[in-house]
Amino acid sequence: MKKNDESAKIAYFISDFLNTYAPTFLTNSRHTLKSYKDSLVLYLSFLETENIKPDCFSRECFERAWLEKWILWLKETRQCSADTCNVRLGSLRVFLEYLGEKDIEYLYLYQEAKKIKRQKCTKKKVCGLTRNAVAAMLSAPDLSTRTGKRDVVFLTVLYATAGHLDEIRSIKISHIHLDEPKPYIILLGKGGKMRTAYLLPRAVANIRIYLKEFHGEKPEPEAYLFYSRVGGRKTKLSEPALDKRIGSISGLWKKYSFYLRFSFTAGL
Repeated sequence: MKKNDESAKIAYFISDFLNTYAPTFLTNSRHTLKSYKDSLVLYLSFLETENIKPDCFSRECFERAWLEKWILWLKETRQCSADTCNVRLGSLRVFLEYLGEKDIEYLYLYQEAKKIKRQKCTKKKVCGLTRNAVAAMLSAPDLSTRTGKRDVVFLTVLYATAGHLDEIRSIKISHIHLDEPKPYIILLGKGGKMRTAYLLPRAVANIRIYLKEFHGEKPEPEAYLFYSRVGGRKTKLSEPALDKRIGSISGLWKKYSFYLRFSFTAGL
């Protein structure tokens, strides 16, 4: 294959991956999609520093030796942490897996990329939130409004399960089991992975009140617990809507989720 032909082919696959394949078949998280895009942009930027222009792309540009050189570039030139390097490599691996599925000639690239070892990360000590800080977060929504009532239950479930934001957004009525001896919620993570999160009486009571007010006496099993005001019960609360309501809390949650869960189970 001529170089110009192959570079055009790879350019097409990059565009198709970012604009069609990833948002359709891999994830609807805009943060994950942004990670895929940022990683590819950084890789192409790295290739340019090596005088490899887009019209000169070939399969050799994505072989293991180049990927390992890219990791060093991220660490030494861009001063990226080990965690960031691992995220970037993981995103590029997803693209190379897609590339191999689209054209068997590129399959070896993904196999090579899987052999690259992750960077060793230093364990970070995380300081948890104080009881007063947790109480302040849960008291922030305005309970005199319908939206405020929803928000406080969203935070309660988030707090009680130590779930990711998208896991909480994805909860359906059929995932909630409040009448069991040990009430629990089923959370769906990335790749459809399921886990069980048990609930304390306080969370169960709040969810029951919310269900009655927002879903009626006979909730639909396929309705989302936290649904879109525009799309209705069969449409989950969107990321932009969530960012608007509790976006300022999202970063704290990601950092302190373990400690918040521990605090809740301790009876805060």
